[in-house]
Amino acid sequence: MARLHPYNFTHVLLPQLAWRRPASVRRELSDPYLARELLLYVWDKAAENLPAADKVTPKGLRLSWHEVAGRATALFHLPPPQSTTEAYYSALVYEEDDERETEAEEKRPRYFTLEATLGLSGLTGAPTVVGEWAGDTHRHLSRGPGAGQPDTAKAFLAVLAAVLGPLPDTEVPFMHIVRS
Repeated sequence: MARLHPYNFTHVLLPQLAWRRPASVRRELSDPYLARELLLYVWDKAAENLPAADKVTPKGLRLSWHEVAGRATALFHLPPPQSTTEAYYSALVYEEDDERETEAEEKRPRYFTLEATLGLSGLTGAPTVVGEWAGDTHRHLSRGPGAGQPDTAKAFLAVLAAVLGPLPDTEVPFMHIVRS
């Protein structure tokens, strides 16, 4: 059974916060100092009503930014999971460019997880599944890359790039009308 502390952080509080205030959370996560403070605050909140024995240290909790299929992506490196549904990584994927977004027209980022799953670990690593949260709905998208390998984060981002696909072309093509 998943430990409640990391589960609450990854599957409940982090996505809810990012969806409630998308632009301001993105700004805070873009500042290394504010990002660290925000992550630790949310980590502590995730254990607020839990007994001391159920609390987990945030060892390994950090954030890195990447471009995935042309989209700004905040990758959360999480404490190592110890059971299924706990995640190795989660990611907020921003579909909109930060400069074009205004507070009035904020678009919610997409939220993905790379979760531990049942199975035997092999040469390629521990078995995982890629999931996506959309509001209260959680769905598994595909098997994930083997966890516990030096390139697991990079492989997770590659899976996300395949799921997201290229950005839609927003420019209207120029057209000539030729009369003969």
